Amino acid sequence: MNGTKEKGKVRWPVMSVTIILFALMLVAIVVNAEKFYDILNNLVMNNLMWGLGWFTSLVCLLMVIVCVVFMVTPLGKIRLGGPNAKPKFTYLQWFGISLCTGIGAGVVFWGAAEPLLFTMEPDPSTGLVGGSNASLVWSMVHCFLQWGFTPYATCVVMGVILAYVILNKGAPFKASACLVPIFGKDAANTKWATAFDAWSAFALTGAVAGGLGYGAMQLSAGVKAFAGIEPSTMMYVGIIACMFVFYNLSAVSGLRNGITMLSNLNTRFFFVLLIFVFLAGPTAYICNLFTHSLGNYMNEFFSASLYTAPFADSGNWPQNWDMYWWVDWMAYAPLLGLFMVRVGYGRTLREFVLIEWVFPALFGIVWFSVFGGTILHAQLFDGIDFYSIYLNDGAEALTLSMFNVLPISKIAKIVMLIIITISLVTQCDSMAVTLAGMSIEGSDDTHEPPVWLKLFWGIVFAVIAMVFVVLGGIGGVKTIKSFCGIPLCFMCLFILLGFLKYMAKRPRKANGEYEYEPEVADAPDNGEPEAALDFIDKFFAKLVGGKKKQ
Repeated sequence: MNGTKEKGKVRWPVMSVTIILFALMLVAIVVNAEKFYDILNNLVMNNLMWGLGWFTSLVCLLMVIVCVVFMVTPLGKIRLGGPNAKPKFTYLQWFGISLCTGIGAGVVFWGAAEPLLFTMEPDPSTGLVGGSNASLVWSMVHCFLQWGFTPYATCVVMGVILAYVILNKGAPFKASACLVPIFGKDAANTKWATAFDAWSAFALTGAVAGGLGYGAMQLSAGVKAFAGIEPSTMMYVGIIACMFVFYNLSAVSGLRNGITMLSNLNTRFFFVLLIFVFLAGPTAYICNLFTHSLGNYMNEFFSASLYTAPFADSGNWPQNWDMYWWVDWMAYAPLLGLFMVRVGYGRTLREFVLIEWVFPALFGIVWFSVFGGTILHAQLFDGIDFYSIYLNDGAEALTLSMFNVLPISKIAKIVMLIIITISLVTQCDSMAVTLAGMSIEGSDDTHEPPVWLKLFWGIVFAVIAMVFVVLGGIGGVKTIKSFCGIPLCFMCLFILLGFLKYMAKRPRKANGEYEYEPEVADAPDNGEPEAALDFIDKFFAKLVGGKKKQ
């Protein structure tokens, strides 16, 4: 599959495009930061998002439908790596990796802030009064939408396609491998493939650097809460530098050591904190809010998914929130999907969608119900003005402040800060490893890329995050991520349609199951250590048809 490409050769175009584009942005910011952001914001948020945001909503809804198709049709029975492949990670290990490299850092940052903000400041075109019952329900529906099944579907669809092409067709380990079903086995070695990989790397770098910058802001709020030191530029830089050391140590140790260990440790912290807030907070209110909001979410799913608010007084609310999240996730989609390939070997597509899509989405919905319910009860029932805290100190201070209404608040805050730190570390190290693997010819899903390439991408993440934070432009990262994600929305749709067309022509058995690709039909297991499957694995494997015949 690698054709005449020299194995192990560095793909300098993939690496250099990101550096050049961000260097040009840095020059523009230094010359005139305000003008640069005004132009970029006007181009992206006022033109591209208004002109094309509706399209991203349609594409993301299609991605959700396709995930369901993967779950319920014979496609779901296809085993990644061939019929003899055996899983290398347990369900719990896999879920932990998926959670922490995906929505982990995001739910921590926005889990309390978004429900409160949307309740107090709903889309003005709805006519809802801030703080009213109707605005509260509207808020929770959009929180569930933004952190539930829709955003993850984009990465999971790309993950399914890449996992199938790489593990079952022997395509090279890079994002452009998804072009193989459309253009043939040599497509991944063309200049178009290099361009796709380069843009995917640029988009992901902006997304990860933005998340790292937001995380630094939230951790600085923790420093203020415990030490009384006001957040400053130097504090942001110091926090990012510490994160840089941690996530590079983890990245260097590899997937099976650093990333897996940290992800599973962090998953335990997630559940401990979630259960604590649920039991120590207004439990009955949380349950009622979750049930009521879930009913509205299910009832309004399609209308909320396609909400564009084409009204003069909307203030581009869905473009700045719902649609922004869609393109933000699109910026992650190709390379987060590529990372998923490394943990999906030996599993069926149905299992892949279950662990990478269903479980994280359900976790996001429950998390927002618990944290949103706690802060909304304090705001609306107890008269504690958290909304003013948001207005004065920002979202980064809000969640930590929420713990003040709960017992042992200092311990809970410490756990929260640990979760934020590990979430950022696992997200940065997993993406550094993935980019490093894609930066060399002949890379595959089983071998770790060179250490220096991991460090290279780790440095790029940290430097870009520092630049935007220091120059006061972390808000501009939001615009840059949208700028990156919109083209990928078109590319991912094209790739999805090409993959579905390819699978429609695949030969099938008399019982409807798909024949395996010749590359893996009789291939043995890859020989990596197998997962020690526990009762949870056996139960869910049997439930979704993933259990292997002995």
